[in-house]
This record gives sequence, C-alpha cells and structure tokens, in this order.
Amino acid sequence: MSPFAFKNFRYSSLIIMLLILTSLIISCNDDEAIEIITDPVPTIQSNITVYDVNNLTDDYVFISPFRENTSFLIDRLGNILHRWTSSESVFMAYLREDGSAVRAINTGVDNGINLGGNTGAIEIIDKENNQIWKWTLDTPTDVLHHDIALLPNGNILASVWTVKDRIEAIENGRDPSTIIDDKLVIDRIIEIQPIGTNQANIVWEWSVWDHLVQDFDASKLNFGDASNGQLFDINQSTEGINFTHGNGLDYIPSLDQIILNSRVLNEFIIIDHNTSTTQAATSTGGRYNRGGDILYRWGNPASYNSGTINDQQLHDQHDATFVGNNNFSRGTFLVFDNQDSSTFSTIKEININVTADGFYDNIPTSGNNPTAPIWTYSSPEILSPRTSGAQRLDSGNTLITSTSSNIIREVNYNNEVVWELDASIEVNGELEINSSGFKSRSYSKIYDGVIALDIME
Repeated sequence: MSPFAFKNFRYSSLIIMLLILTSLIISCNDDEAIEIITDPVPTIQSNITVYDVNNLTDDYVFISPFRENTSFLIDRLGNILHRWTSSESVFMAYLREDGSAVRAINTGVDNGINLGGNTGAIEIIDKENNQIWKWTLDTPTDVLHHDIALLPNGNILASVWTVKDRIEAIENGRDPSTIIDDKLVIDRIIEIQPIGTNQANIVWEWSVWDHLVQDFDASKLNFGDASNGQLFDINQSTEGINFTHGNGLDYIPSLDQIILNSRVLNEFIIIDHNTSTTQAATSTGGRYNRGGDILYRWGNPASYNSGTINDQQLHDQHDATFVGNNNFSRGTFLVFDNQDSSTFSTIKEININVTADGFYDNIPTSGNNPTAPIWTYSSPEILSPRTSGAQRLDSGNTLITSTSSNIIREVNYNNEVVWELDASIEVNGELEINSSGFKSRSYSKIYDGVIALDIME
C-alpha cells in the first residue's frame, strides 16, 4: 500500500469510528444517554495581563487602592468577589477571620506632624459594609501612620509618630545642628484593644526613645558606644525630622516578635513582644531577657557604626515580613527593596539564623550577617521609589505589589512571571480598581475570613 493510500485509509477509518460513536449515542434511550461534559473556558478580565494557570497560586488577592474608599477581594481571573466600602481614605488593609476588613485610614487633618504617610485612624468594616469601629489618634504630639498588624488575640499593632521638642532632643544627645523645626519625631508601636464603636485600650507599647545611644556629647543622656547594635543611634539619620521612619510592621506569632521596617535607616529590626510595657522600656525582661532592645537587625550596619556604604543591602525598603523555614520558603525574611537601583526595585529573601525558640546570633560588629540575600527578583517593571510590598505564598511563589508601576505580579522561584494584574487597565469600560495599593495580600480559599464571606464564584 502506498503512503498516500495508507494516509487515506487512516482518515477513512477515523470517519467510520466517529459515525459509529454518533449512531450509538443517538440510539441510546434517555436512561442510557451518554452525557459529554466539558469545562467552560474561564473568562479572564482585561486587567489580568499574565495568566499561567499551571503555575499561579490558587488563592484570592485582597487589594486596597491607594487613598481610595473601597477594598476588593478578587480571584485570579480578575473577578471582584467582595467589596468593603466606607467614606474613608484607605492606606492599607487586612482581612480578619470573621470577614471584616481592618483598614489604616487617613483623617485628612494636619495637626503639625507633616510627614508622608500620616493616617491618623483605623477602622473595621464588617462584611456587610458597616463601619463597626473607628478609632482616631491624630494630635499635635501623636499620630498613627503607615502600617498595622493583626494579632491572634484580636488586637491590632499600630505605628505611631510621637513628637519630642528641641530641648528633649538635645538633652538625649541629638546634635542641635540637625534639629529641624525645633522638634524630633520618633517611632512608637502600640497594641490596641478595640472597645465599643470608637474607643480602644492601649494594652502594650514600645518606643525607640527608650533604646537610644549617642557618642556626640558626653554630658548628655544616652552617651556610649554608638556601635552597640542593640540600640538606636539618635544621630545616625539626619533625614528630616523623623530619624527612623518606621514604615512597616509584621508580627511573628510563633516567636511573639515584631518586625519594624525603617526606611530611613535602610534596615529592618526585630524586637520582643513578649514583654510588659514596663519591660519594653528597659533592656531586661521578656522571653529573651533583652527587654525592648533590638534582638536583631539587617540591611545597613552603617546605621550603628559597624559598616560602610559597601555593606548596605537595603535602600528605602518597605514591607519586611517573616517567612519562616519550610519546603517552599528557603529563607526567613522577605523585603521589597525600593531603590536597589535607580532603574529597578528588588525583592530580597534573607536567611537569618534564628532558632525555633526565636534566638538570633549576636548582632554583628562588622558588616551584615548574612552578607547577602539567598534569592532576589529584580525588574524595572516593578520600580517603585516608595511604598509597595512582597509576600511569600504557600505555593512558594512571591506576590509583589508595585505602587508606582500600578501592578500586582506573582513570580516563581525561577523568576518567571506567572500572573499579573495591571490596575491601569479598564474592565468592561470601567476602572474600578484604579491602583495596586500600598501592598496587596493573598488569602487562601480556606482561610476563615474568606469562608465567612460565603463567596459564589
């Protein structure tokens, strides 16, 4: 048989088989009918510019467009599954286990602490869009700012800027020539217990002010060795009136520790939360008997006179978070390094040695330990000089929010982009999600807060 004849024979046989199958289906009675079911082709919304269905994470993404009123939960196809809306201007938000959203919001009031990132209030919106709690801290001496973190006990960690006047600053060792507007603004962390609809108890607090060192003036307070990595050098940063500028919080439940990210010092620091407020103001007590002193710090040893510009690893970074060691994580901490270069931002994963009980190596007296990240992802497409964030997902992939680029991108450990949302693209002629937000967050489909929403996809 010639090749041409064989080809036609195979084709004829296929036609015959299809005819037989068709006749069998037609001849079956209703009880014996063969039902052929095919999965519908998913509709991918126009703002989803990358969709690698075999490699992206099967979760939902929580987005709060920057300084807008509505937060959104979307699926990976770009469909909006739920909205939380109030009259407030949101900076960032997190989803609680009951389906409510806790949001850091801007009061729009200028009480004199004129720094980028003022919020002034926190609200809780339930899943029916009722504002069930709002608490304000916005005065000429204290204002809420930037980030919050949710605790397992239902309380909220929040960042506070507190004003110290010129006299206080000088008495504590600040170089008078670096004081601007006759004041110094310092960072505090408070734990808030929501009460009623608009009240709160502050049940714990920690302040940079209680953990200072300076080698500028021996006649003033806090004089000592400025290379002591457990303390903050009050003269290390001269950028504006806020010399630490903590712009991010993360809580480590397994260790009861807090990560405070300092954009100005170009490092993140770790402190003990397992203290009383009294202990947190000292250098003793708590789980690690260090009080509120720094347990570890990474990113820029020059901030405590223990390195040079060549040792600096972080540059105006945001969103330092704890990842932990498991099959997918490879390291322990993740951070969005905003100005790693003038042309790109970088996500960095840092494998800091920490025991299961939360003990770290001694803070190095020279350089960083470790000296470099174990994984990085860099791209000019995610360049964002300010804000932004990164989250390690259960799949081992990383969710990246680039505020300036207006995108949310998922990459795998091979640095391949497997999913992306472009918040500048309209969906059905409407730009409802018009910003990637300060930072987005992934939530599992079996997370209690997602289940509480009773979502029908």
